[in-house]
Amino acid sequence: MNTQILRFLVSGGTAAAIEYATFITLRLAFDSPNLALAQSLSFLAGLLTSFALNRSWVFKSTANASDQFIRYAVLAAINLLIGNLAITALVSLGINPYLAKLLVMAMIAAWNYLIFSTHIFKNRKAET
Repeated sequence: MNTQILRFLVSGGTAAAIEYATFITLRLAFDSPNLALAQSLSFLAGLLTSFALNRSWVFKSTANASDQFIRYAVLAAINLLIGNLAITALVSLGINPYLAKLLVMAMIAAWNYLIFSTHIFKNRKAET
């Protein structure tokens, strides 16, 4: 397996764990009935973790961080909108909110590698 893809999976797993733990904490500790709020705040925690790890460790980017973060944030906003719609739809179909959250996270991760490598952190060639 390509080293860059392996690092992407590790960094994504780390960001996903932080995102999911934040979601659970918000839902349980604060007894939050608001799925969109818990989804949004947990998504933000995962976003910040993911950007830092992808920029510095996965893609080892040296390009302007501000420009990259703007592109990253635009993608994150799209992912957040789609994620909120998807988690709400899945829960309305009777799927447990915690399972719905995992499904939404997997869906978003599926297209992120391609977008990251071709549009956000494209200044580096893939490592083998």
